[in-house]
Amino acid sequence: MVSRGGRSRGCANCRRRRVKCDETRPVCLRCQKRQLDCDGPKEQTWINQSSAPKKGSSIPDAPALIPIPATRISLAGFENEIYLAFTRKTLLRGPAIEAACDLVYHHYSPSNATPALTLLVEGISCLATTFFGSQHNQFGIKSKGYKQYGKVLRQLNVHLATPTMQTLDETLLTVWACMLLEIFLPTGPNNFLKHMRGIEAIMEMRGPPTLPYSCTTLGVLRSARTLSIIAGLATAQSCLFSVEEWKELPLPVEDAFEQLRHNLFKILADCTRLMQERDECLISGDTWTKAQIIQETKYQLKALDKINTTWITLNQQRLNKTQSPLAKKLRIADHDSATVYLLYNATYTCVLNILDALEHSPYYIALRMSAAISITDSLEMKISEHSKGIEGNHEASVISFLAIKVAWQTLGGFASAEGRRLARVVKMAATGIFALGAWEQSPTSIVQSVSSLDPPLETRANYRSVKAYGGPGVDATERLLVPRETQMLGSDHMVSEPVVSVKTILQGEYPLAFINAASTIVPSADV
Repeated sequence: MVSRGGRSRGCANCRRRRVKCDETRPVCLRCQKRQLDCDGPKEQTWINQSSAPKKGSSIPDAPALIPIPATRISLAGFENEIYLAFTRKTLLRGPAIEAACDLVYHHYSPSNATPALTLLVEGISCLATTFFGSQHNQFGIKSKGYKQYGKVLRQLNVHLATPTMQTLDETLLTVWACMLLEIFLPTGPNNFLKHMRGIEAIMEMRGPPTLPYSCTTLGVLRSARTLSIIAGLATAQSCLFSVEEWKELPLPVEDAFEQLRHNLFKILADCTRLMQERDECLISGDTWTKAQIIQETKYQLKALDKINTTWITLNQQRLNKTQSPLAKKLRIADHDSATVYLLYNATYTCVLNILDALEHSPYYIALRMSAAISITDSLEMKISEHSKGIEGNHEASVISFLAIKVAWQTLGGFASAEGRRLARVVKMAATGIFALGAWEQSPTSIVQSVSSLDPPLETRANYRSVKAYGGPGVDATERLLVPRETQMLGSDHMVSEPVVSVKTILQGEYPLAFINAASTIVPSADV
């Protein structure tokens, strides 16, 4: 019976260097001379070939495996992390929320956390818990989140009554988390507006921003500006950012489109002040003030015309890039260009609303209709771009939904064919997460109604194009719609009857409309 030795018994160093090892124990002499760490020679291993099974012989059955019941691992200790991870991925985006999460993840430790930072953690936790429970139809989890929210509100009142804690970043961001909960999971009508006004009050106590800006401060300011303006439009009350020293914010990037967005937001901020002054003027009957508001509003229209001219130039420069068929048809270069165009048309409509309330004209109605149709076109193009993997940022999401709300009211909702078309476009994007607290009518019912729409009775054939100057968009002057039977009078395009029958835009009702969508019109998180 022949047996053979295994591999060399030399130490690892000698085998690696391929030299003869003297196999001295516990360490070989070669390694001692070289002052190397030696693991010593290996033990002799013998392989007896006679122990191998012969050809044709059977192998005895292996012992049966005994199943061991799997141990169930509880996730109770990870609940908050699961809720927050889901909510951050689905809902929480934007510079303010990023600032809040940065404070929580990089500066929070239970052993040395300040009361303000602890409350911020609890505020984000109650939002994440309530949102997770709502999205997964877990009433127990949702109820737990609301209970946490009640505790956060009580403690927040204590902090707001303490002068040293009123203006801290942590306090401001805690109010922000509470506002998001009221936007997406409301406990009462327009409660989100109360939190927004609270945020403005805290910021006003802190004073206008001064250089140098911290990342947290800049993130909060940029997010707050957008929602402050929308809250002002919703209540017809002057917002904080309509004050001159609050208007200027550093741009996140030096970009021509970013500058246009900045200028449009400044005009929208002025709109909140002009809306308040308009309402006060209509109540008092002050004709001098009325004339001043009309003059300033027309000045804003001229500023918008300049912005539109700049947009046309920038958009034209990008038209040579690869575009989708819809983008080519609309002559909108890309996603960024469409976002600015949406904001432009929404702003244009808001300014016209103010002007029309003071000196009503069918001409203004026609311009608003044209702008609303352009919003629908741009939104459809943005959804098309998103389907190709092109996404926008948080601010683009908020802009989209401001534009949707303005266009929806201008088009008269389901009462018009264009309104039904807008609803279909929104339905293409929506995945079911709505900012219910920010709507006077639940958009769920709006979107769900789209699938059961009757074919539109009126078509564009019932309208004819009217040449008008100063309309929004590249080709807006050719797209104003008026009934065929309407008689045009004079060179100023005035008509004897209203141009279109649309639902009058309710003054002061521009509720914020966030929908977490499969398209780029998600704002979801920050807000």
